[in-house]
Amino acid sequence: MKTWSKKIMTLACATCLTVGMAAVACADTIDLGYGQYATTNNGVHATAIGAIPTNPTFRTMEQNKTLQTANERAAKSMNDRIKTSYPMVKEEFKGTALDGYSLYQLSGDSTLGHHTGWLLTYNVNKEAINYLDRTATEIVNSAMADKQVKVQSVSEPYTKSNAEKFISKMATVTLDRKILEPQMAKLNATMHRDMFKTIQQSAMQDASLSQKNKESIQEGVDLFKRVIPNFTIGATEISFKPYTSKFGTMAGMNMRGSLKYDGFVLPGSLTMYAMPQNEGLTVQILATEDTSRDYWSGQLESMYGLKSLKGGNK
Repeated sequence: MKTWSKKIMTLACATCLTVGMAAVACADTIDLGYGQYATTNNGVHATAIGAIPTNPTFRTMEQNKTLQTANERAAKSMNDRIKTSYPMVKEEFKGTALDGYSLYQLSGDSTLGHHTGWLLTYNVNKEAINYLDRTATEIVNSAMADKQVKVQSVSEPYTKSNAEKFISKMATVTLDRKILEPQMAKLNATMHRDMFKTIQQSAMQDASLSQKNKESIQEGVDLFKRVIPNFTIGATEISFKPYTSKFGTMAGMNMRGSLKYDGFVLPGSLTMYAMPQNEGLTVQILATEDTSRDYWSGQLESMYGLKSLKGGNK
């Protein structure tokens, strides 16, 4: 009996030790695109929800088709918006906007409890960056033409080095609630108007609809029009900061705010990082509850080895 007790005790201890070590040593890898990867800290889990690799060799036929469709829609959306808002721009974008993406759910624990977050990474092709740069220059030149201001020349084509130099010259900025309130009011008004327009156009784009079906759809559209004004976005703080990291110079921005609907408030935090790469720009967006903001900010700063730059360097 004593022999069996010793064996059972030994087995139990070994099991506890193995499980405990596995929990302590657990770390996951996050694909940042363009051949870059980050590793979570021990005990922080990253579960892949979906991804399309930036390397074509690793894609399936279905992923290639999905990416092609996404790029076609991105180009159309970009061209339509620019044509509507800036008719002086004649050049249309016909290149690649998106090289890949990944979406992870993050989870971890602290003395304050359990934390979760959603980490979206998308990789913007430098063709899109160069096009937007040319377009912005053309818009500025057109606006300044009547004011006899010296014409602005197009800046240098996108490279990782040029992007990092641009970020390193940017200063740290923090905007508080008082500054943000009037801007958010304008944003919500624009958002409501665009949502009205999109819903109306989408509902009536099928020319084969009968009059009865059109009336039914219009009733649904009218219902949405009554619901949409009750939905607003609020912001209490927006901050920007340049960093150095394991991957080079990066830009970081954080927005604290809330989604509001008819008196119901859902506070949250959005943190965005822009990481220049040779092939394009890696953009990450981390969405969390506001109470988990500090936890995840610390986790990502550790994962990327972030150190604040003074900013405004010449």
